[in-house]
Amino acid sequence: MVLIEKLVGSWNVLEKKWMPAYAWQADPLTFWRERILFLMCTICVGMGFFALIASLVLSYKEGFWAVMAVDVTAYLAMVCALVLRSLPLKVRGGIAFACLYSLGVGLSFLLGPVGAGYIWLFGASIMAGAIIGMGASIASLALNLFTLAGVGLYIFYAPPFWAVNAENVLERWLVMALNFLLLNSFVTISTAFMLNGLKQALTKEQEISADLRQSEERYRIVADFNYDWEYWLGPQGELHYVSPSCQRITGYTADEFMANPDLLATIVHEKDMDRTSNHLSADTRENPDVDFMDFRIVRSDQQIKWISHFCLPVYSDNGNYLGRRASNRDITDRKVIEDKLSLHHERFLTVLNSIDASIYVADLDTYEILFMNKHMIETYGEDMTGGRCYEALRDESEPCDWCNNYELINEHMEPSGVHIWQEQNPVTSKWYVNHDRAIRWTDGRLAKIQIATDITELKKLENELRQSHKMEAIGTLAGGIAHDFNNILASIIGFTELALDDAQKGTLLEDNLQQVYIAGNRAKELVKQILTFARQSDEKTKPLQVNTIAKEVLKLIRSSIPSSIRIQQDTASTALIMGNPAQMHQVLMNLCTNAAQAMEHSGGTLGVYLEDINVTADNAHEHENLDQGEYLLLSVSDTGDGMDPRIMDSIFEPFFTTKGPGEGTGMGLAMVHGIVESCGGKIVVNSKLGQGSVFKLYFPAFHRRSEANPSQEEMLPSGNERILLVDDELPITTMSGQLLEKLGYRVTTRTSSVEALSLFQSKPYHFDLIITDMTMPNISGDRLAAEMMRVRPDLPVILCTGYSKVISDEMAKEMGIKAFIYKPIVKNELAKIIRQVLDESAQAA
Repeated sequence: MVLIEKLVGSWNVLEKKWMPAYAWQADPLTFWRERILFLMCTICVGMGFFALIASLVLSYKEGFWAVMAVDVTAYLAMVCALVLRSLPLKVRGGIAFACLYSLGVGLSFLLGPVGAGYIWLFGASIMAGAIIGMGASIASLALNLFTLAGVGLYIFYAPPFWAVNAENVLERWLVMALNFLLLNSFVTISTAFMLNGLKQALTKEQEISADLRQSEERYRIVADFNYDWEYWLGPQGELHYVSPSCQRITGYTADEFMANPDLLATIVHEKDMDRTSNHLSADTRENPDVDFMDFRIVRSDQQIKWISHFCLPVYSDNGNYLGRRASNRDITDRKVIEDKLSLHHERFLTVLNSIDASIYVADLDTYEILFMNKHMIETYGEDMTGGRCYEALRDESEPCDWCNNYELINEHMEPSGVHIWQEQNPVTSKWYVNHDRAIRWTDGRLAKIQIATDITELKKLENELRQSHKMEAIGTLAGGIAHDFNNILASIIGFTELALDDAQKGTLLEDNLQQVYIAGNRAKELVKQILTFARQSDEKTKPLQVNTIAKEVLKLIRSSIPSSIRIQQDTASTALIMGNPAQMHQVLMNLCTNAAQAMEHSGGTLGVYLEDINVTADNAHEHENLDQGEYLLLSVSDTGDGMDPRIMDSIFEPFFTTKGPGEGTGMGLAMVHGIVESCGGKIVVNSKLGQGSVFKLYFPAFHRRSEANPSQEEMLPSGNERILLVDDELPITTMSGQLLEKLGYRVTTRTSSVEALSLFQSKPYHFDLIITDMTMPNISGDRLAAEMMRVRPDLPVILCTGYSKVISDEMAKEMGIKAFIYKPIVKNELAKIIRQVLDESAQAA
């Protein structure tokens, strides 16, 4: 194997030295013809030398001087063909052909078949076709025909020595000649045709190669001067070309890439390696797609660059796949800008999406929504970008009549300022304050940006504040008249009680007085309701269980409503609230009565439900955003006609009623509202026309039970102590004096606080108890009590008032006053309080 390699190497050296220089730049067919001629001449000269010596020796012994001359001439001709490299290929080929042909002719005539001249003729024709061409091969065949025919004529007319004694020499020669010509023609013409076709193919390939080289040269010229880094991969993934720009971008030279094709994948940043390696491996396969991708590379100096990679397949004119051409552009600066823009965009969206307001942008002309922030998308439940604002946000089929788009720009079509307005959105039913402004959108067109802040809760607070102001005004009015009204009621109720004591039982007079007494108490309760509504009453609160009160109320209601109204109840809750039993009774009676009246003609279902509610941060929105904690939910519902939404905001206003004259005072729901608020609760009403109403009352609740003291029936207490009664109203002093005297007390009355103080100062120990009104001319009740107690500290004092903002029960106790009671006072209440104060004073003494 080593010997063969050495021989091949030596032969290559010999070819480079002895073959004509032009052959190495010639077309492939000419190159191979030169190689064949060189090979043939070298073999003939080298090997033929030994054959020449042997032939010369034999010819000398045999005396064939002509053969010797032919052999020497042929050998010298072959040497000339080998040595004279400057001669054209066809001339040297002709010399070689003449050499072989002369040998064939000479040997054929001189020695006949024995001389093997036909072999040289055969070789000469093949060489002529291979070296010179198709014409030379045909000419050589013709010469061979004439030569063999000439030998035949030579045998016929002048038989040579080699044909004298042989039998049928001419016939044998003709048979041999015909077979020779047949075989010689077949081989020579086939070889010539094959070489001619090969020449045409090589010529065409040469033309293609020339075009390709020219195209490649043009591409190289363009690519070499291109700012981008270009390269060309062959069908098998081999690198054909890398542009010089690669060094500027990657830090590696084109030669380094050509020497190491794997360098393409090696310089890719590790974070982009997976997706990039898949793409680069696809470059080695025929793929009709044009691919784009951005990735990072690590330069030779370890700098990181962003590359925009673009590649496409390359095909020849006949559709053969030639590989892929790739272009790589340094986009590092662009990426830095893009990253900054992306960061600014992300910050912008973060700010917009964190604002607790609905923000959108719409085209001023087309009304197309161009942007919606996250809050608005969540509010509406979907991203409606691309839709028309009046359809998506207002549920309208055409632009809104109140649309202010063109109010946001001036006559020069430039933004003119901000427009602020309020609305209740017809889609969400929420109240918003809208800030509208015209802006230039990113593409230059005019657009409207609206920032809508949800003010629904503010609207509710505004309504509640308005309601509170109304209640405060009513409370002020109520407080102003309560004192005088209670004084009037005190006289009416007191004198009625005195008259009842004197009236005969069962008479018409007694019945009439009872009606007066009932009406007086109703008036008394009405004043209480007014003061309760205004939160100016001093009603005592204590833990109470609402379910027991609810059951009592439902028993009373059942007997007073039509049978067509069905009562449905669930009052199993045992939760406690802080409240006043009488007030809670009034709340339930008012709500149930209103519900029953709503179904008075059509019938239906009255529902009363108690439910324990635990309000947390997660469910506060389901319960009117109450503070976290435990609540008792009292629900009173009906299936009546419902309420008109237009009157919903007025139902808790004092004296507002939808009933006819004489059917209602308009204080029921106002009183209910006041009681619920005083308990720290909240009342909510839901009603729709034709679907009935539901009142929901939330009360802060707890489950600690307190023991109830059973009430006991007792006789009205009495006594014989001395009492000084002071009131600037003569009817009250007269009535109260009579009541107290009937209870056995010794009573002294005064209508002037000055006179009363003078009397007491003159006889400080003459009285066991002082009962004084609060609001009096000259000296008020609290000042009178203070003066008297300064004289006699152990003096028990009861302070009475129809209504006062100056003093309360707590303040009275701090002053040393033993009892603080509100007018009008009925006989049994007054008797108990007097007896209790006197007994406590006696024990203290």
